[in-house]
Amino acid sequence: MTATRLFTTLRMLALLAALLGGGCSYSPVIQHGPLAGANGVNVVLFANKSYRAGVEAVLAREMIDEFAFRTGGKVLPADRAELELSGVVLSYNSVPVSYSAADAIREYNAILAVQATLRDQKSQRVLWKGDVTEQQVYPVNANIALQQDAEEAAIEKISRRISERIWQKLGERF
Repeated sequence: MTATRLFTTLRMLALLAALLGGGCSYSPVIQHGPLAGANGVNVVLFANKSYRAGVEAVLAREMIDEFAFRTGGKVLPADRAELELSGVVLSYNSVPVSYSAADAIREYNAILAVQATLRDQKSQRVLWKGDVTEQQVYPVNANIALQQDAEEAAIEKISRRISERIWQKLGERF
């Protein structure tokens, strides 16, 4: 290796070390809404008033993931969190939306409606309350197991979007 190549290689390594060693890490900043300044939030399993069993568990998992991601892990147990997010699954419906030429159902539309409430745990004062509805189209399958998988995947997507929308609504200026 020539001296020029060696010098260039060492300079590149030094630059790389400076970039990696001096890099900054991402940390979420909550600037608006009731979450600003709070130490964390406890996400409570929503009550389920729909006919679809288990939809509240999927929603809770997505809600915890969304809030943990957006707050940098400030989803805490009830005894440590200042805020509590709870709610109700108001309804779940799955309705046909497209048909084949032979008048057989080709796709369903899953619709999930929830009401969420954010409270201060000490005072029980409601800081935010709102209704959110989302929907997702999923295909019909002759195999019942694949049909159920498609519906469950649709519920998961809906729950993720509901979680994102609730997070966004909580961050809006009051």
